[in-house]
Parts: sequence; C-alpha cells; structure tokens
Amino acid sequence: MTAIALTTTGRVRVVESFIQMTAPLAESLAVGDVVRLDTTTGKFTGSNASAAGEARMYGILVSKDGAGAVGTAIRKGVIDGFALSALDYDAIVYLSDTDKTIADAVGTVTTAIVGRVIPGFATTLGTAADKLLFIDL
Repeated sequence: MTAIALTTTGRVRVVESFIQMTAPLAESLAVGDVVRLDTTTGKFTGSNASAAGEARMYGILVSKDGAGAVGTAIRKGVIDGFALSALDYDAIVYLSDTDKTIADAVGTVTTAIVGRVIPGFATTLGTAADKLLFIDL
C-alpha cells in the first residue's frame, strides 16, 4: 500500500462540491485529511482503515479556520491537489491504515473506498488530462 500525499502540504482545490459540511474539529486536523464524525460529539475527527469503527468516513477536509476550530469536508465532489500521477484513470482510491490518509491499495478494512481518479480537461485539448480525485462517500 502506497500513501497518496498532497502535492502541496495543506492545500487542495475544490473543483466541484455536491455534498459538504462544516463542523467543529475534535482534534488537530489538516487540509487533505480524511475525517469522520465522532459519534459522541458530532465533531470531525481523523479516520483510518485499521478497524471498522475507525473506517467510517464523512469526507476529505478541504479548509479550516485559522484557529483550527472549524473545518469543511467534501463528502461527494471533485478535488485537485493529491499526487495521483502514478495511478490510472478510474483507479480506486482507498482509506489507508495510516490515520487521516488515502492510499492506492486496500487497508485492513477493505470496503473503505474514498473515490476514484478521474480526468480533468482544464488545459488545452490534445494534452494529457489532469488527474483529479472524485470523492464518493
């Protein structure tokens, strides 16, 4: 399993957002982290594929306020900013066993699919498409 990192730490670009939510953060989180809702507090906390309870996902954090108290996560949408060049288009992206991260292969909980790699044709036609992450949770 290879972790998929952000190309620029703490920075993603939202291309399309169909479902998103803003909520308080239960722990220190960064833009690009995979988050779930804490079942007791309703706040965002980190998610990972090491166990079923940890593998619940709400989405990927795309912004947070300066104090780190509140953040917005995309549950269904398209984002740019992850290093996806080594993956094929339509490749599945999984939740990693490493807290708050995504990977190119299944973790311990194999049903933890975050989304797929899709093409983005924002540049001149005739050039290779960008590789974007379609989050579909």
